[in-house]
Amino acid sequence: MFISVSDLGSDIQFHWAFYLVQSRGQGIMFHMINSIETGNRWQYQTKPVTGIPNSLNLLVAVKIAVMDPALHSALADRLAAVPDTPPITCRLWLKRALLELDEEGYIQLTGRVDNIEQEALIEAAENQPQRIRTGLCSRYRVV
Repeated sequence: MFISVSDLGSDIQFHWAFYLVQSRGQGIMFHMINSIETGNRWQYQTKPVTGIPNSLNLLVAVKIAVMDPALHSALADRLAAVPDTPPITCRLWLKRALLELDEEGYIQLTGRVDNIEQEALIEAAENQPQRIRTGLCSRYRVV
């Protein structure tokens, strides 16, 4: 399971999502979106992805866990239940989800959620001006 951070065209704003590898070349993106189609309201969305997420806007993918396929369905249900009460953004929702997934044993983090956020944010900010994409394993996950 990865955290993906994508460029929104701003120096200070990024789009945050989870990417779950289901099988070779297949995965699901879990995220909150805010768009004209949703009436400028944040809405939870899942999206199947074929191949490696290859959006031109992707800046970094941070590996946070290896998920047993037997847990994929339960994980999807759990992410759908993460509260979206205000204040909410894609980043705040992801941080809530990380905390809940760690507390409930879906993932095992060795640092605070803020540490993981900072790790991903620094890498994304460094990649943005060069328009490059990188992947890394979080220092704050159980190997």
